[in-house]
Amino acid sequence: MSNTRYRIVKTKDGFIGLVATPQGLRRVIQLAPREAMIRSEIAGEFAYAVEDRRLLPDLAVAVRRYLGGRRVDFDVRFDLTDHREFDIDVWTACQRVPYGQTRSYKSLAERIGRPGAARAVGSAMGRNPCPIVVPCHRVVKSDGSLGGYSGRGGLDLKRRLLDLEADG
Repeated sequence: MSNTRYRIVKTKDGFIGLVATPQGLRRVIQLAPREAMIRSEIAGEFAYAVEDRRLLPDLAVAVRRYLGGRRVDFDVRFDLTDHREFDIDVWTACQRVPYGQTRSYKSLAERIGRPGAARAVGSAMGRNPCPIVVPCHRVVKSDGSLGGYSGRGGLDLKRRLLDLEADG
């Protein structure tokens, strides 16, 4: 029996999948127009995960509120087992970027004590297992341009999340 559980959350913008273990949130699968797409992605990545419609109730409410345009500071434990220490350091620094603000890849690299690692920070952002909750959309290039966004929806979604925060 698996100790990995998941929940699919319906939001005004589509569906999001939350995957967790007893240690904490393991993965956020973001914004698909159909629930079946999220379910399929979870099955492919976490074959033995069991659906739990009551999983992480506070986080489910917070995600809906956030995507509804309300300011949310996510407070959740993570299960980052099997991830690199560098990546975890980057994601932790990313969580400290305030709502409605951005930071550059370079400034995050400096914040974690690796001033020459801006590209590596960008790569870590691309591996972020919990987008939106770990707000990698708030990390941009030094010139203010968006850079990349590996989540479903790409740069259009990154721009939309930043606009949502600017309005909120």
